[in-house]
Parts: sequence; structure tokens; C-alpha cells
Amino acid sequence: MSIEISVIIPNYNCKQYLAKAISSVVKQKNVNLEIIVVDDGSTDGSVEWLKTAQITIPQLIVIEQENTGVVNVRNRAIAAAKGDYIAFLDADDYWSDDKLYEQLSYMKEHSECVLSFTNYMHINEEYEPIVDCFSFWPEFSKFVDKNNMGYQNLKCPMDLLIFANVIGTSSVVVKRSAINYIGRFDNQLNSASDWDCWLKLARIGDVAFSPRIAMDYLMRAGSITANRKNRLNAMKEIVSRCKHDAGVMAKIKAQARILECYGEYYREIDSKFKALSIATAAFTLFPHRRNLRHLLHDLKMTFAITVK
Repeated sequence: MSIEISVIIPNYNCKQYLAKAISSVVKQKNVNLEIIVVDDGSTDGSVEWLKTAQITIPQLIVIEQENTGVVNVRNRAIAAAKGDYIAFLDADDYWSDDKLYEQLSYMKEHSECVLSFTNYMHINEEYEPIVDCFSFWPEFSKFVDKNNMGYQNLKCPMDLLIFANVIGTSSVVVKRSAINYIGRFDNQLNSASDWDCWLKLARIGDVAFSPRIAMDYLMRAGSITANRKNRLNAMKEIVSRCKHDAGVMAKIKAQARILECYGEYYREIDSKFKALSIATAAFTLFPHRRNLRHLLHDLKMTFAITVK
């Protein structure tokens, strides 16, 4: 039987999480798959663990390489993939048991669909739930048919995804032919190459989603990108690439979202006056309740300084 779907897992020093991630793949039912783990120069014994795991998991393929970063890892795995479809799973995330079958069935029935994704739950290091992704994005919730827990076609995906990146990489399945057509992930971007990839795919085909939580995303301490400035610069570049593909209001919201992220950066480095200035600009551009919440917070923090 031919391989239907290739599951791609990048790994860099995630030995303690690999068993849970790979087990969640092995538990998938009614799907013929291969598991491609590309180890990106780990030093924690990951490779030795993976080679031992291959003894009992025949569909597990291990590729070793020097450390080059997650973009090159994913691209190398895509080049090695045999399935018509590709699923992504980060080494510290994991799936529900029937995720792939439902997702793959929908994409096979809707050949114009090049990308599908699911809702997912943020969890802490004790594996306790924090909040699901779709609830964090009320802008997205209005697109969801609450009575349909199956897959739904996303209307105007470019207009939505350019400012609300609700797509968790570990929830994604793509057509291999489509991701190869758009050139895979862009290794010229210092960050956010996944978001850029989803937007490119949205230009050439349909995008579908399921509101069902089918993946858990581990919020590890220190797992937030160390260089937020790189991500912010990448976001500006990606939005500029889409200037001819999205509506005017969507582009305004995207600019406000970038300002919102700059505000988060200045809060992190305790630059309160700068954060307030950015929050004011974001709220003025797009008076959304989340931007209002940030603005009120920054006003409170700034006022606290001035009255001391």
C-alpha cells in the first residue's frame, strides 16, 4: 500500500518530548503514513533514542544533519517525503488519536483544498489547558459555524490570515504538490516562514479548518522566540508581499497587528512609554477590544510611573 501522508517532525534537543509526539502519530487509525524526523544537530541523546525507537516503529525514518534551523529541516523533510500529503508536528506537540483520518478524508474529497488546519489547545508544562487558539482570536470566531465540528472551507483566507495567524503549524496538513509548487518554506526569512507559507498556499487553492481541538501546543518556559525583533521584521516583509492579494481593511488590520506585536516587545523590555505610544497607534488604526485592553494597561503602567 502506498504512503498517503508523510508526517514531518523537526527535532533539536527535544528528547524528553519525542515519545509523546511520536506515540500520538503511531496511534492514528486508518491512515498509511511515514514519520520523518530530521534531527538538527541535537546533543541531548535524541538520535540514539530515535534509532532505538526505529526497532519497534518501522514507519519511522531518521535523518541526521548539522544544525541549520527549522526552516531547512522542514524543507529537507519535504524533499524526502513520499506521501501525497504532508502533516507537520513539532517535537513537543501531540495530536488527538483520529486527527489525520478526518483531515485527510476531507482533503481527498475536496481536491481544490491545498491546506487544512484545526483548532488547538495551549497547555502548560504540567499539560494543563490554558486557552484554545480560536478563542484567543475573536476576529476568527465569526467565521466558524458553531454547529459544525467537521471541516469548513475558509472564506477569503488571504483577508483573514494576513492579520490573524490562527494556524498552528502542528495542526497543518498540506498537499505535497502544492507546497513544492510555492517553493516550500522561505529560508530567507529570519522568522515566521510558516505564516508566509500558509499565505502563499492560500493564493493558489482553498483553505479549510476544523473548530475541533485536535492538537495540544506546549507552552514551554523560554520557548517564545528569543529574538522578537527578527519576527517583527519578518512580519513586515510578509505583509508587504501580500499588498496586492488582500483587501484594504485586511491590510489595515495587519498593520495594526504588527503594531500590537511591537507593543508586546516594548512591554517585555519594560519600555513603558514606548509601549504606550505603540498601543495608541494600534488602537487608532484598528479600535479592537484587544488593542483597547493593551492601551488601558499601558496607560495604567505609565501613570504609575508618573505619580511616583
